[in-house]
Amino acid sequence: MIHTYREFRRAAFTLGLSLLSLTVSACGNDAAANATSRNASQPVDRSLPPSHSTDSAVAPDTVSSQSATATDSSSAMPSSLTGTLEPQARALLRAELSGAVRTLRAKVGQRVTAWQVLAVLDVPGLHSALAAAEAQVIAQDVALRQARREHDRVAQLLKIGGVSSAEMEDWESRVQAADAAANAARAQRANAAAEVQRLTVRAPFDGIVERQITTQGSVVQAGDELVSIIDPRMLELGAGVAAADAFQARPGARVALRVTGAADSVIVARIVRVAPSLDPVTRQLRVTVLVPNADGRIPAGAWAEGTLLNTTTTRRSPSGGH
Repeated sequence: MIHTYREFRRAAFTLGLSLLSLTVSACGNDAAANATSRNASQPVDRSLPPSHSTDSAVAPDTVSSQSATATDSSSAMPSSLTGTLEPQARALLRAELSGAVRTLRAKVGQRVTAWQVLAVLDVPGLHSALAAAEAQVIAQDVALRQARREHDRVAQLLKIGGVSSAEMEDWESRVQAADAAANAARAQRANAAAEVQRLTVRAPFDGIVERQITTQGSVVQAGDELVSIIDPRMLELGAGVAAADAFQARPGARVALRVTGAADSVIVARIVRVAPSLDPVTRQLRVTVLVPNADGRIPAGAWAEGTLLNTTTTRRSPSGGH
């Protein structure tokens, strides 16, 4: 009886342990199932690899995007042009004869008109030579008129037999000589007048006095500089365009310019001349840009930096289509 009771207790204890083990196992399976269910109900972010942090995963894409943008910008960067803006019209007026500057009517910044007198030289003897040449012309004209009158009188006498043919030929020779002398006197007067005209220095076009090189009363030699004038209403920029953009640099192409001192404004100008070949040293194409400056706001000699604006052209095929 005792033996049987002990066996019964041992069997009951063993059964209790088995039930406890089954309970613990069931609880673990339920927890795992709940965790699995929660994970399945939430979206999974598959954009990030599990072995990297958020920063290390995003940074390479950002850098690549910036690099691509920079590369695209640089590849699309238009050609640059730099240089000084020079007036399209500039005249350096020189003395044509040696003498003293009797009159000077040119001050820096003064506006002048075409054919306006800017300076007058004084060369002793030129005016006297002109007066003498004019007197000679008058005398030769008088002699020519007298010779012609005598020729006409002799011609009438020849008709009635009052003179011989030899006398008539003699008066014809006298008229020809008088005519030649009169023409020579007129040519001499024209030369003297031209010399006097060279004493006067005039403006060749409307513009502004850029420099006053001499002073009134000074003595100059033939070829000495007197006055410099410019027309600031139209300026030119001579610059080189990279060979890669040579096909876009053609007459009529637009250029955006910024002038030193006026960086807040952009001037749109156009190319007017293009060199027929690349410079063998710089491998650039030389172009000339015409810059309107009607108000004279841009001073001549200012430094300008610009870009060649890209233009879209449509080419037709030989058959006439696009």
